[in-house]
Amino acid sequence: MASPEAVSMLDVHTHILPEAVPGPPSEAARRAGWPVVERDGDRRRVLQDGALVRTLTPPGWDAGARLAEMDAAGVGGQVLMPVPFTFLYEADPAVTDRLAREQNEAIAALCAAHPDRFTGLGTVALQDTDRAVAELRRVMGPLGLAGVEIGTHAAGTPLHDPRLAPFFAAAEELGAAVFVHPASPLAPDRTAHNGLAFGLARPVETTLAAGSLVHGGVLVRHPRLRVCLAHGGGCTAMLAGRWQQGWERLPRPDALAAASPRELLGRMWADTLTYDPDALGLAARVFGPGRLVLGTDYPFASAERPPGAAVGRAVRDGALPGHDAGWPAALARNARCFLTGEPPLEREGLTDVPR
Repeated sequence: MASPEAVSMLDVHTHILPEAVPGPPSEAARRAGWPVVERDGDRRRVLQDGALVRTLTPPGWDAGARLAEMDAAGVGGQVLMPVPFTFLYEADPAVTDRLAREQNEAIAALCAAHPDRFTGLGTVALQDTDRAVAELRRVMGPLGLAGVEIGTHAAGTPLHDPRLAPFFAAAEELGAAVFVHPASPLAPDRTAHNGLAFGLARPVETTLAAGSLVHGGVLVRHPRLRVCLAHGGGCTAMLAGRWQQGWERLPRPDALAAASPRELLGRMWADTLTYDPDALGLAARVFGPGRLVLGTDYPFASAERPPGAAVGRAVRDGALPGHDAGWPAALARNARCFLTGEPPLEREGLTDVPR
């Protein structure tokens, strides 16, 4: 049976392709990558334009199966967000927007049916800012979700590109939580060969997105924007010293460089999905211990099992000073700050460690 501490776990990084999401509405949508789901015994095969991209077990689409596994693992709550291959930023924006709407409605229905267990993040057609902003308003209004998951770029457009500024302005205005997840990797022949997509391409993508947010001025222009980076922030924590040194050497900082990288990194959240206690300790010092949130990548093969395993080891090894056996509750509070805008607890209690 799960311990009382375990039951308090709130997993911010999980994915779902709800059964309620319909198949492609047209052949053009199918060719553009709208998922086709085929039954395969008790599993589901997900195809895009005829190619198999994922095989899902029941928790990947069914809330009942998911809740049973959560109970067995001692997870009290999950944040449901779309599977990244459904971003479809390279597709016709009308197709992307329609798929986003279907997924958002399905996730909202699951959250409404289980409000004490699920919180939802939607998705938008980020390549079309007008559509993205309109759907973001629907996500934060009638659908009642906490925010959106976005990719690390929009079909090659970096997050600091002026074309995306209206989206970030709307996210700040609406108080939307924005979870940044790796999208199609840069230079896959160099970052995704021989199985490196998981270990290199994805964390590099997250790092590039963090660079856009910090050095591209997004966080300066939108100081109330709430952003969480997947996978412990990728390589960002390791590079924070170089980013800071480069900023200090700027001969004439402009308005976008008004705040230092260290300060700006401390405004974002990062999930704990590093699989490494030492990496978690570094992330806590760079982002701030009050900015770490539990993330597992459930329900995929890469999911950390048991949830929070690396956090538990980091606490036992002393890699997370100031944390103790009550870390699930501390990280859950951090998650609520990200999701709701509740002021972060930076210097008190379990999260009181030096920055």
